[in-house]
Amino acid sequence: MSAVSVSWLRCYQQLQRLAQQLQLAQGSDQLHSCIRLASELNNELQQVFELQAGAAVAQLAILPADLALGPAQALKSWVLLALWSRLKHWPAARRDALAVSALMAACSEEKDKAPAALRLASKLKKLQVGGLTTNLLAGSFHQLQQRRPWQVHHDSPLLTLALQLGQQLQPQRQKALALDQVISQTLSQTTDEAVLAELNQLAQLAPHLYWCGRLAQDTVGRYWVICQLEVTDCLVLQYWPEQQRFATEAHKLAKQDLQLLAPSVMVPQHWLDRIQIPALSSRPLPTPKGLLEHSVLQKLDYQDLDAQVKLLEKQPLLAQYLLDNASTSNRKQTLVNRLRHALAMFGQDQLPLAVARAELLQYLQLQAYNQHNFLLALQDLLRHSMLLLGRYLSPALSPQQAGVIAACCSAPFWHHPSISAVPISRSTNQGWLLPELAQQYLLEPVRSQRLSAALLQHYQLPHWAEAVLCQYVSIDHRNFSLREQHGLWLRLCWQLSFSILRYPQAQASSSSLLQSLSPVLNLPQQSLELWQQQLIAAASPVCPLD
Repeated sequence: MSAVSVSWLRCYQQLQRLAQQLQLAQGSDQLHSCIRLASELNNELQQVFELQAGAAVAQLAILPADLALGPAQALKSWVLLALWSRLKHWPAARRDALAVSALMAACSEEKDKAPAALRLASKLKKLQVGGLTTNLLAGSFHQLQQRRPWQVHHDSPLLTLALQLGQQLQPQRQKALALDQVISQTLSQTTDEAVLAELNQLAQLAPHLYWCGRLAQDTVGRYWVICQLEVTDCLVLQYWPEQQRFATEAHKLAKQDLQLLAPSVMVPQHWLDRIQIPALSSRPLPTPKGLLEHSVLQKLDYQDLDAQVKLLEKQPLLAQYLLDNASTSNRKQTLVNRLRHALAMFGQDQLPLAVARAELLQYLQLQAYNQHNFLLALQDLLRHSMLLLGRYLSPALSPQQAGVIAACCSAPFWHHPSISAVPISRSTNQGWLLPELAQQYLLEPVRSQRLSAALLQHYQLPHWAEAVLCQYVSIDHRNFSLREQHGLWLRLCWQLSFSILRYPQAQASSSSLLQSLSPVLNLPQQSLELWQQQLIAAASPVCPLD
């Protein structure tokens, strides 16, 4: 038996073991043990997936032999999430958290009408066990709970969809349906745009996703397992169902001569090694070190406009950010759709700043962070705060400078673990939790401000790199250096932004800071409410509930 087959059989056994342990688990220690086992199983499954993705896809097309209903559904849900996470280029931590939650939920015994995921979440909450896993499970089946998607963890709706599809692919009684049939039924029965978008993304893998690993019958009644799909032909292995035996030599048959059959019980054997799907594109998660080492900014120096256009055209996402910047920063707000036009608008003086901001936005986008939209809205609010208060700096802050400084100062949030674990709607007695966590993070200079300083230094803003480290100097004395003044100015920009997001809880602290710093920064003596009105008028802040 091949190594791939042995690995899958071992995973089957681990799934059964997880289901048994969950059935007996009552105390916190036992549930901790279940989560550890699910994590270990996920790690092994991920390794098997990387080794042979086609064999994983084949699990969607068969009914695994000697595997109970719950574990079999768990396996199918896991494979779907593994495909989605790779299509979305998610970081491993986000991928694994969702996968472990799916294994735990699907392997839990169904006892009543309430989904097993919600009953398990309730048990974990009661015992204060599970952390992120508990949050993900508690947010599943949000429609059944009469909650909005933004009231639960960002990834819980996808977890719900994977669990539902897993149940349909591995039914309890009726004849099993193939994945394409299940997706077709779901598409016809839902109007949920999020579900439609997820299924549409999964369909990018068609037709290989729907054919590879499937059992088919030819025109003379012989059975075949489809191993690989070509344009008009299939690479197949002959199969004898009565003996559960597979041929070792592959044949090529025309697709039109094969009739796909419903999923049936099949034993993992050497045929799994032969299942091939096109390689899923991978994209390494960019790191701050990689951003600094491979910055395009240094390559722009000493080049003429033609060379700059050619260089930037090689990075479509970065180029699109430059076009967006040019469209919103010109006086008439006219759409700019030519890169050469955009670069000419910036001019050689402002171009490095525009490219720096685009590069930072590209870096943040590629983090695949689940709170990306909220953090981007926070960054934009900070940028407008800087433009509002930057008019009183000498010299005044330019829009491109404000964009780069805001991006550098907010970039550390994309590496903040607590923010990613919180549903966007979560609130406490102190108000909205996300901006509260963000503001607390700014008080940790080692983790947040030093990264901002490194980015500002790299993007040729050394004075602001020093200033960002001076945001929280004591304001009791009055002899501030210029960099300390600018550090306090950054602190006030943040506070003004958070006074909007944390209204009214932050009113008192914001008003006090404004009153203390206005004389130091030569700001007009006006109330916090007036500053807030000006900021809202300029930024039109919205909460991205996606």
